[in-house]
Amino acid sequence: MQQGQHISDANVFVIEDDPAMSFLYGELLGSIGAAARFFTSGEEFFAAFSPAWQGGVVLDLRMPGMGGIEVLRRLRALDCHLPVIVVSGYGDVRSTVQAMKLGAVEFLEKPFANSEFIEAVQAMLAHGRKNHAVEAVQHEIRVCLATLSDREREIAELIARGLTSREIAALLAISSRTVDVHRAHILNKLKCSSSVELAALLARIPQGDMG
Repeated sequence: MQQGQHISDANVFVIEDDPAMSFLYGELLGSIGAAARFFTSGEEFFAAFSPAWQGGVVLDLRMPGMGGIEVLRRLRALDCHLPVIVVSGYGDVRSTVQAMKLGAVEFLEKPFANSEFIEAVQAMLAHGRKNHAVEAVQHEIRVCLATLSDREREIAELIARGLTSREIAALLAISSRTVDVHRAHILNKLKCSSSVELAALLARIPQGDMG
């Protein structure tokens, strides 16, 4: 996407204590149609934070009070999947490595070119849209999984691991016919046409979400 093209569904949450930088960010984000919310500290950001937020975060590394690294730690602890661009005038290798390990998708050092910032934001928002699409699919799968009985969940996991009806029957001390009946119910509830499709579906959610 080139500068001047607009992003109508973008939300950028800017955490920056310097008014001049916030003004610059506002101008640059406005130039690509990105809606922005501004916070002067990590504390202010988390006071307003909602897990439902979509888009991305532009985060100053060095701020009074809660610094950028601590903001990243808290976002990770909240299992927040908003992509983050970290910006600093005092960037160093250690800070960059820390930020990337904590999930930052980009690190910009001041001063940066306006085009560099815009490109980083566009990439971040594309990353955020992809994350949101994956999460939406995972949520739909979990809703379907919630309709399974405990026995059906157990059998679904074994089917996804590639076990045959006979192997599942022997493992659970039930008949193959009973396994086949459960399999039919599972495929119907999860809207799958085959065991292969079921395995592919369950592979799209994190391990442990079946429990």
